[in-house]
Amino acid sequence: MCQLAGTAVTLAKRSALTRPPLIATVTPTYNQRQKTLQCLARLRETGELKHKVLVWDNGSADGTVEAVREAFPEVLAHGHHANLGVGSGRNAAARLAIERFQPTHLLFLDNDILVEPGFAEALLAALLRDPQAGQAQAKLRFMNDPQRLNDGGGARITFWLGRIRPVGYGEFDRGQRDQVTRCVSCGGAMLVRADLFERLGGFDKVFDPFGPEDLDFSLRLQKAGYKALYAPQAVGLHEVSHTFEPGGYSEKYARHKARHWFVFMRRHASPLQRAGFYLLGAPYLLARVLLREGRKGNFGALRGVLRGMVDYLKPSARA
Repeated sequence: MCQLAGTAVTLAKRSALTRPPLIATVTPTYNQRQKTLQCLARLRETGELKHKVLVWDNGSADGTVEAVREAFPEVLAHGHHANLGVGSGRNAAARLAIERFQPTHLLFLDNDILVEPGFAEALLAALLRDPQAGQAQAKLRFMNDPQRLNDGGGARITFWLGRIRPVGYGEFDRGQRDQVTRCVSCGGAMLVRADLFERLGGFDKVFDPFGPEDLDFSLRLQKAGYKALYAPQAVGLHEVSHTFEPGGYSEKYARHKARHWFVFMRRHASPLQRAGFYLLGAPYLLARVLLREGRKGNFGALRGVLRGMVDYLKPSARA
């Protein structure tokens, strides 16, 4: 049985290389009209609009779809009636892009990123060089400080401390992160084989309305026998913005974040890593939230963390 499964994966990898590459860019947005227009303007300026582009509006009320259709008629702009969350929104956008364009590869590009020339081609080249590669992510610099790295190699996950941080975060970019390496890929500037994305079921909706659905997908991809690569020749400038609970560390935000962390850790952390978190990381993080948010009088954040833990214990969360 294992041999047959391995043969099927090998055949699937080979079949994905028989079609000429066709990239469909998927850009989700939610009440960020100007930012979306700036992102698309840079795609046009750098020639990236030669690829198929879909803007998925996740229930905005700011006229984003109409503005995109007027300024960028070559872009497919789709307005959804509700906010599906990050993972489900990306999945729905991917399904529509696959239906309309039949791409070989999907480029997920957040609208707070301005790409540099050759962005998509650099990601694609990394995948085509290695038939075992299923996913590639870009190098990101800070938009307001472009000499520094926002992401120079995917995510570094420290399970016992409950911490996720981009590789090279905050470093001056002197070329020290310019080698193609394996990584745990983030989802805001990454290219993935369309057939593999469908086979893995896309991003898991259990992480709606936000993260870490992208890291979960990358780890599932690697467990399925594929590589996720960091492709530093693809460069973008990242504004680092969020649309969920922009007012700060609210009870709702803390609740989702805590619940999703426990789901993520249960799936991907080793028994030793989980034990370390329960013994060391969790008490440290609870104390930190209590001190930081307590000084602000934001005790809802602590309630949110505790409610998120309770949510995780429900059968529906233990996927």
